[in-house]
Amino acid sequence: MPQKRMTKIEKAQWLRLYDMADRVNRLSPWQWMQVTDCFGVQALGMEEPCFVVVGGEPKAFRNIRFLFGWKAFYEMVTRLADLAKQTPAWLLEIRMIELLYVSGELLFEHEKAFLEKIGRTADDTFATPVFRSIIPGFHPWLPEAQERDLLETVLYQAFGMVLRVDADPSLLRERFPGEILLREQDGKGGWQDRWSPVKEMGNEEVEVRIESSRLKAICAKPMQAVTLQLDLVFTPLRILPDGKRPQTAYVLLAVDAKKGFIFSGDLLQATEGVAKMWSQIPDRLLTIFDRMGGCPETIEINGERMASLLRPLGEFLPFKMVRRDRLAMLEAACETLSETLMRQGGGGGKPPSA
Repeated sequence: MPQKRMTKIEKAQWLRLYDMADRVNRLSPWQWMQVTDCFGVQALGMEEPCFVVVGGEPKAFRNIRFLFGWKAFYEMVTRLADLAKQTPAWLLEIRMIELLYVSGELLFEHEKAFLEKIGRTADDTFATPVFRSIIPGFHPWLPEAQERDLLETVLYQAFGMVLRVDADPSLLRERFPGEILLREQDGKGGWQDRWSPVKEMGNEEVEVRIESSRLKAICAKPMQAVTLQLDLVFTPLRILPDGKRPQTAYVLLAVDAKKGFIFSGDLLQATEGVAKMWSQIPDRLLTIFDRMGGCPETIEINGERMASLLRPLGEFLPFKMVRRDRLAMLEAACETLSETLMRQGGGGGKPPSA
């Protein structure tokens, strides 16, 4: 995607952001700050705080993540605490901006072109800062003007907090996880600390609607002696609407557990929200069962999210649901699909890594 020409004002702002990123890097807060050393920043006009979480280690891949609101903060900390929730490309489901320190091989092509514009080069020392805007349903992209304005404010506050935590290692852990320290801006532009209760956030509910007529039609068909492996997988496919950042794509894969035959590879997108994307799955499954000639005997899955969507169907259809640590045939089909898309030019970089 061609990038628009950078104005002098935009370049000056980028250079200020990169100067601050370099200053933070020289402090190397990864030596004394961990995920539990998190805090929020709430400037004038912000409805919710932007939360700051530090991760990684010095002289390796490391990051500072700026999470937009309580929901994003909840998603990040709960997934970091539970490896089972860290599905492939899970970071792309959280609204945030990342400040990553990477090597050249971890850059997207559009990031390499951007760095050339501002006179920076990447090497293999994990010393190259890069800012990535993450919006669920879209590929990582350069932060836009409004995001950069927020970044300038929050990154400056983060720099100050890094110095304070270096002097007082217990500062941010004093009341966490029950409360979290917020840096708040008052009406006169000044800043002060305030401890805020951590908001209790549940998992985003998935509204599932199942048409009774379709269920009856599937129930009337004979059961198929098939074990189906099922998952919704992220793909490297980039969908490029004109003039906008690329969209991501997922595929609902349904694969014969014994023969590897792919019954379905339906494309889904999360541009209207991850929960809404998942809510489409039960209806898609009824379509797959109809094409198969009936309900399969067994459906193998490996995640709780899929299990929660299958349970309502299981109340009406006689399939057996089985949890597996690995879905070998599905993994092989997914790898083949990804390789095919990459050869066709559908890919375009590497998603962020925890």
